[in-house]
Amino acid sequence: MVTSFPFVSIVIPVFNEERYLADCLNSLMELSYPKEMFQIILVDNGSSDGTIDIARRYPINIFVKEKSKVGGVRNFGATKAKGEILVFLDSDCSVDSNWLTNGIEKFKGGEGLVIGGQYLTRDNPSWIEKYWVLNNSKKIIHQTTLVGGCIFIPKEIFHKINGFDETLNSGEDSDITYRLRLKGYIVKIDPSLSVVHLGYPTTLISFIKRQIWHSADYIKKIPSSLNDKIFLLCCVFIFSIFGSVISFIFNFYVFFMFIAVIIFAPALLSFKRLRRSRAHIDGLYGLISVYFVDFLYLIGRSIGVVNGIKNLFIQIPEKKIDRR
Repeated sequence: MVTSFPFVSIVIPVFNEERYLADCLNSLMELSYPKEMFQIILVDNGSSDGTIDIARRYPINIFVKEKSKVGGVRNFGATKAKGEILVFLDSDCSVDSNWLTNGIEKFKGGEGLVIGGQYLTRDNPSWIEKYWVLNNSKKIIHQTTLVGGCIFIPKEIFHKINGFDETLNSGEDSDITYRLRLKGYIVKIDPSLSVVHLGYPTTLISFIKRQIWHSADYIKKIPSSLNDKIFLLCCVFIFSIFGSVISFIFNFYVFFMFIAVIIFAPALLSFKRLRRSRAHIDGLYGLISVYFVDFLYLIGRSIGVVNGIKNLFIQIPEKKIDRR
């Protein structure tokens, strides 16, 4: 049990989140942590829907930071924070009443510690959610890096590493994990602090689009991307697709070798996810479903990598993207 309560600042970036924002803020209103010992900072990135109108119904601090990527929005929120502990939460996530109290409790006796939770699915998830998030448990660790929607970090540490990278479209959470560990800080994933992620894609098309968005900065982040196994797997996957097209004309034997790699790559990802999550999958249908989701995942991520390469040579004006 927490015997002394440090002041905490919960920072929430938003952009066109009217669908889930009320769920997020309602859950925060039910926190068991003393109300006078935390603040909620909502930073709007130029929403054009009813996001701000919803936010104004709650006793929170609202700021606007337009024309900025998500890392910049989070950093701006941190500059407004009064707390000694910063907590980053996404606006399409909801928490349980003891989430903040439990998170602060984890810091007892831990110097140089940064803590993150994981994402859980809603009740009655869609097909794509079910086979993407294989384990909906608060006991099993299946995440190796921080996720932007659930990070507990001392403000002093946050400022020492200069916060989030403001140049990235996505992946700022993986990037800050990498830099924290590089500086010798302890990054701990605690599944008991997991949040319900309401904003997962619920259709195949939206799932692929989300992966394209997530992989948009792989090329920009080289050489650090070379430490990312998913990026390397995408490179093999892309090479095999192009190789299969070319070899189909010249050499059937090489063509079938490339096809084998294309088939094997998602299977490797599925095996890794099933082992890490310790999920129980019922029958052949479940296994095929997991494989199919991972195949779509690699398709989306690979398109993002190819787009990143293309953007090195062709300057495309950036536009804000609704992640759903």
